[in-house]
Amino acid sequence: MTETRATWLGIAGLAGLVFVMFFDMLLFPGSRVLSNGTTDLFLQFVSWRDFGFRELALGNVALWNPHIYGGAPYFGGMQAALFYPINWLFLILPLTLAINWSIALNVWLLGVFMFLWARFRGLHPFAAFVAGALLMFCGPHFLHIYAGHITNLPAMTWAPLIFLSIDAWFARQRLQWLLLGMMAVAMQILAGHPQYVFYTALAAGFYTLLRLVEKQPNRLKIGFGLLSVHAGGAALAAVQLLTGVQSAGETIRDEKLPYEFASMFGFPPENLLTLVAPGFFGDMTNQPYWGRCYLWEMSLFFGVLGLGLAVYGGVFARPKGRLALLLLIPITLLFALGKNTPLFPLLYEFAPGFDKFRSISKFIFQTSLFLTLFAGIGMDRLLRQRRVETSAIWGVGGGAALLLLFYFVTQSMEWRPFMLSILATKESYLNPQAFQNGQFVQGAHQAASSALLIAAAILGLTTALAWAIRRDPRAVYLVGAVAVLEIFVFAQRTRETFDTQTIVNGHLQKFYKEHPGDHRVINPMNPNSAMSMGVSDVWGFDPGVVRRYAEFIAWTQGTPPEKATQYVNFTQLHPLLSIVRLRYALMQVNNQIQLVEAKTPPLAKIQLVTSHRVLANRDAIFDAMSQPDFDPKREVLLEKEPQPAPVPTEQPGNVRIVREDTDSMDIEAELTTPAVLVVTEAWTPAWQASPLPGSSQTNYEVLPANYAIRGIPLAAGSHKLRLEYRPNAYRNGGWISAFSLIAWLGGWILVIRNNSALGHKEAAATA
Repeated sequence: MTETRATWLGIAGLAGLVFVMFFDMLLFPGSRVLSNGTTDLFLQFVSWRDFGFRELALGNVALWNPHIYGGAPYFGGMQAALFYPINWLFLILPLTLAINWSIALNVWLLGVFMFLWARFRGLHPFAAFVAGALLMFCGPHFLHIYAGHITNLPAMTWAPLIFLSIDAWFARQRLQWLLLGMMAVAMQILAGHPQYVFYTALAAGFYTLLRLVEKQPNRLKIGFGLLSVHAGGAALAAVQLLTGVQSAGETIRDEKLPYEFASMFGFPPENLLTLVAPGFFGDMTNQPYWGRCYLWEMSLFFGVLGLGLAVYGGVFARPKGRLALLLLIPITLLFALGKNTPLFPLLYEFAPGFDKFRSISKFIFQTSLFLTLFAGIGMDRLLRQRRVETSAIWGVGGGAALLLLFYFVTQSMEWRPFMLSILATKESYLNPQAFQNGQFVQGAHQAASSALLIAAAILGLTTALAWAIRRDPRAVYLVGAVAVLEIFVFAQRTRETFDTQTIVNGHLQKFYKEHPGDHRVINPMNPNSAMSMGVSDVWGFDPGVVRRYAEFIAWTQGTPPEKATQYVNFTQLHPLLSIVRLRYALMQVNNQIQLVEAKTPPLAKIQLVTSHRVLANRDAIFDAMSQPDFDPKREVLLEKEPQPAPVPTEQPGNVRIVREDTDSMDIEAELTTPAVLVVTEAWTPAWQASPLPGSSQTNYEVLPANYAIRGIPLAAGSHKLRLEYRPNAYRNGGWISAFSLIAWLGGWILVIRNNSALGHKEAAATA
């Protein structure tokens, strides 16, 4: 009973911390949400969640997003996260409340799972509480709230539970621990950020191998059992995972990312200073961050006192699997350093998966996972022995003195050359003019020095607390309380909110209502807002852009198609953007943003074309499209002979859309001669066309037309057909998930029966 009460008190304590951190945004947020108003929640996820769960509330799982990129996979883009249970809040709460509550719940669950992992390892409840609090509010996790990364955060949430299941299986080899691990992996997949799934799986694999190297009985049983954790989790989430894999094959993720893109955002070695001085390079809220890349993935801070506890735990404690836990810290940090070491080029060339993502610095979350666990282990040792080794006290005091010396050194440094050396890496995203501003340089210098002085002061306080423990052992609780308070204050100082009403430009919305039509726009400042305004944008803000479409758009802007990424700089309204129905664009004209109408009128959403050419490849198609005589209203470029072949004529017939939703459209046509039905939406192989009752044609084929859009050959006659986005992986994955869930529940029934039988045996033996 005492153990159970302590566990519930720890979980409730973590809930209390989260509530105090977010209470205003959980109770009366108005139209405000957690995050900075220039980052991903503003640019992507508010409109993303609004669209997806609005459709889900109507009973439609949106597999396709028709509003951005000429259309793009939505559910298969992973970040929709429609099946992540916590996100079902969006079905019952207003949008802003759902966003804030989902963030808060994921933060709390991360702390709870770390608490439970630490408790399973035998840590004192207060030590486990400290570890959970440090992980919840640490830089590698909490700063993603500022960045609006509402898929990153829940993907991180389940990592401690995965490692708990691994440790429990090592210790007891009971089925329930494998089932728990499978559930955690499935939740991580459904959360919507596959990069964290991949990195957590790698860390878990290394951890398992290192534990198996130790003297372990039943090595084969343990190893094969743990292989089932990720396999079972993948099967449970197959409906999301397989659809995501198929969708990735349709997008720019299908091919190897350019090295320059994949190598972006490696953890800068100088940012190891953030372990003790989180604001050394700026803190984003009070002082602009001028270090390399973005601070939310370049900060290792989990408290100065937290670091002290972690070092103490690593040096003096002897937890189970100590070597594996210790080695995972440098291993994950080495991965996080990315191109700053010779390892990343090798991983990029030879290790599967490393050429599909950028921002390998995300590995620092795995680093912080083990560091905060060691902080809990250090706290546990203090609680159990109620004294601090003299060598540890001198070590902390020496660290304080070293930081104080560093403070005086930085005070006397010429700061601008140091800042310019950061700028010279071309990885700082602050306006270069700021580095020439004397007032800004002076402020940055003072902030860096102050960060070191604060760290020295905290270590000095820690030294005093360590001596105090020798006089009164109860002071050990003060150490944990100060560690939690320090990281809580850090997190609170980075917390920002913004008004969601600023996402939709009122003037633009009014203009679009006054100029209706089935055309597309270019809004480079916030393309995803098209999803909230009910219009369609030529571009978007998401990595799931269809590869062919991205190559076409890049080509219109003078970029080699093979270098197409999710980013494009629109420098011209190319006439051939009419193919994707561009009508209006926000463009910079004479240093002012103006709404410009394209000179070339957009094509219709569907049209009949009777002249065609067959060309072998992308470059040949683009070359033909660049010729002055190419007219997309009269001619379509295909990659194979259409069946039936169109017959050139001026009036082949008529065509209309009868019904349309996110994933399909019903079309009726009357043709006097064969023609190609051109649909000016992005093509992928998952788009299928099938006849409806009353159609004269029994089979339809959806071809890539003009490289990036859709073409359907039609014979003369009456046509009724449905054009539908039907990824086979969604159907197949759904069946796999359904059967896997049944098997998983069956496993729990078996566990409950076995535990019940064991309980009866123990009761009989006692009697």
